[in-house]
Amino acid sequence: MYGLYIHIPYCVHKCFYCDFYSIENLNSRNNFARALKREVELFTENYNYKPKISTIFFGGGTPSLLKPHQFEIIAQAIFDNFELINDFEWTMECNPGTLDSKYLDFYKSFGVNRLSFGVQSFNEEELKFLERIHSINDIYSSIEIARKLGFDNINIDLMFALPNQTEESWKNTLKKALELETEHISAYSLIYEDNTPLKEEYLKGKIKKTDDDTDYNMYKICNEILGSNNFIQYEVSNYSKENFQCRHNLNYWKQGEYFAFGPSAHSFLGNKRSWNFRSNDIYFKYINQSKLPIENYEILTKKELILERIYLELRAEGLNLLKFKNDFGIDILELIDESLYNKYSNKFNLENNYIKLNNDGYFISDNITIDFYNKIENLIKI
Repeated sequence: MYGLYIHIPYCVHKCFYCDFYSIENLNSRNNFARALKREVELFTENYNYKPKISTIFFGGGTPSLLKPHQFEIIAQAIFDNFELINDFEWTMECNPGTLDSKYLDFYKSFGVNRLSFGVQSFNEEELKFLERIHSINDIYSSIEIARKLGFDNINIDLMFALPNQTEESWKNTLKKALELETEHISAYSLIYEDNTPLKEEYLKGKIKKTDDDTDYNMYKICNEILGSNNFIQYEVSNYSKENFQCRHNLNYWKQGEYFAFGPSAHSFLGNKRSWNFRSNDIYFKYINQSKLPIENYEILTKKELILERIYLELRAEGLNLLKFKNDFGIDILELIDESLYNKYSNKFNLENNYIKLNNDGYFISDNITIDFYNKIENLIKI
């Protein structure tokens, strides 16, 4: 089974830290819906069957800006070209303050059953710094609307390590988040992505990054507060109540396969990764010529697949040792020498043929991945 990602590239306002492709002009949404329908048709016309889909994720941008008739065009394209399993998960990203209850009820009628809200903070000054357009009151009202409509699987995104953010402010945001009683919380450290206004301001010396110690302390605060309130950390930045992990993202972290449509969307099928043009104009141009808007692709080598598998699985539910051996013919336990074990013995556990990182291990998962991979590369010709 596959995952399905749809990129909706529209925002009321593009936040200055965001490096995802989005535009603020909403006028082309009708054309976009028709173009995306056509892209799906072009992509699947070579299949003699309907690929089976277990998860759908509408990301962006702000997917909840789609009007009902635009959403219906895209949804029908999915139904016509894919087979959905009975208990599929369908996530839609939403921004507080841009939510229309009638629209949301319409999305639900088509099968959307999981919502993800870009909350980020419960501090007005921090929201202003991040250029979020919603208020704290908008957060509460949006969750209330979703609950009244019957949504029982809701995520909120939070952000820490912001310039001038205090540990007390972060604790307050976590406290307020818990009061919402959502099933899932994603908590990300602010990243200074290339080609964003945030990075430019930082390079000009106008913004000072949070130091590593404070970043780590805020990460630990998050683990402690969420952990003591029945949230399970199942990935570096993701926490859920029992049985409410995001199945779509878990598929990514298990190196699963997925289709993706829309400008800038990335697909991964077999050992091939492809990505679409990061431009609505070019996207429309290709679709109007009945051509797939694929900018480029890469065929991953065994070496690249191994590195990616280690990276993805270690940062989530753990590196599956049996599957790794079956797929690549490598027994990782035979390669972990005393020096590597001693270096990370307090960062991971061996559980039921999985190498699973603990909270501290998650925080340095990139370093652990590199060391594990270097050990494999040095001992085995790949």
